[in-house]
Amino acid sequence: MLLITRPQRDSERLLADLTHGARRWGAMIAPVMEIVTLWPDPPEGPFDLIFLTSRHAVPYAARHFVGAPAVCVGQATAQAARDVGFSVPAIYPDAQALVADMAGAASGRAVHIHGQHARGNVAQELTRAGVETQDLVVYDQRECPWTQADRDSIAGQSGLILPVFSPRSAALLSDRLQAYRGHLTLIGLSQACLDAWRGPTPLRRSVAERPNGDAMKRAIRVELPG
Repeated sequence: MLLITRPQRDSERLLADLTHGARRWGAMIAPVMEIVTLWPDPPEGPFDLIFLTSRHAVPYAARHFVGAPAVCVGQATAQAARDVGFSVPAIYPDAQALVADMAGAASGRAVHIHGQHARGNVAQELTRAGVETQDLVVYDQRECPWTQADRDSIAGQSGLILPVFSPRSAALLSDRLQAYRGHLTLIGLSQACLDAWRGPTPLRRSVAERPNGDAMKRAIRVELPG
């Protein structure tokens, strides 16, 4: 069974994007986190650019930063930004590529709008690279409990294909699946996701070619039977 544990709407999108083979074989959505927008007071502008590394930051950006161009990580983030009226001058596959390309190529003031649990410090790296960037946390990824029915259904599976999208979700899932005794296939968005795993030893493990949604979908399809 394919076990999808992203926040509910992200899980639904992922399942819809995957082949019908995933649904024929069996898939279950059981989120371990939920997205909660925090709505902090915005820093004083104006800003020449905003950096969006997740579509979960878009609702806040739409309220406070419309008019500033939005440099995005991922096609999904870019589309969400366009849908609420942002111009998107550049799209990058991951935050590292964004920082590398912006180094010395942009000037002025910018703000990186992101979630509470993030790896690295994009704003700090951009500032060092010559783009004065403020850091702004606008949503939290809070732990979401499983129901008893979810736990029973998961425990009863002879095999699980488990995509893991962040080191934090790897840590949470490691605890929840500690007693699982079936065959486990672990797919990490990055090596850091696999390194954070402390649960039962997987029968198979793999890492997406790049740390983005499209590469992750390809990695999942490789593991699906049929």
